[in-house]
Amino acid sequence: MKTLKGITLILAVVLLALSNGFCADTLDDESVAAIQNRIFARHHEIDLGVGYIPDDNFYELFPVELGYTYNFNNYLAWNVANLHWVFNQEKDLKKDLEQEFGAAPEKFDLMVAAVHTNIVVKPFYGKSVSSSRKIINHETYAFAGGGVVNYETEKRIGSSKSYLAPSISMGIGQKIFIGQKLCLNVELRDWVNFKEDDVENNLWFGISLGYRFNLSPRKAEGDETIEAVSQYLE
Repeated sequence: MKTLKGITLILAVVLLALSNGFCADTLDDESVAAIQNRIFARHHEIDLGVGYIPDDNFYELFPVELGYTYNFNNYLAWNVANLHWVFNQEKDLKKDLEQEFGAAPEKFDLMVAAVHTNIVVKPFYGKSVSSSRKIINHETYAFAGGGVVNYETEKRIGSSKSYLAPSISMGIGQKIFIGQKLCLNVELRDWVNFKEDDVENNLWFGISLGYRFNLSPRKAEGDETIEAVSQYLE
């Protein structure tokens, strides 16, 4: 009888432990939904930035940019216009050819301005943690389009002239959200310019500060949890 009571007590303890274990597993297996919605959605963006073009033969080129972009949704946008004014600085190669060898080219084209329009695709969005204290939201995008580039042709003999060259624009970039209305855009661009005498390819790096806004309230795309997180990040 004592043996039977002992076995019954042991079984009861084992069953109780298993019951607690099953409960713990159930709690651990509960699904946790990550917040995937983009909380910095805005229709309009105006950006101001600078760039650097290192691959011109005779000049260091520094474009200054003013642009406007309309966002159709979270994944597609239209960079309506990107205006560039290009400042330049002579490279040592040009000075050496002129002063030491007297062998400067008869003419060379200097980029002075450009305007492009691009379609922007934004497939990737993510969040990173800075020093375990601040969440940084960022968006990766690609773009392609076209426009015109304004060149000034300088000649050693004869008058100089200005002309427009058709241009293809393409590139990739990342948008880092500073807040609800400000973002930092870092881009790598490639321009293929169809000049009068040849085709020129300019690869350059650009960085700009964007101001994002809505002209009218945009319908919320998330739930109460997302709105609470958005308010917290402000």
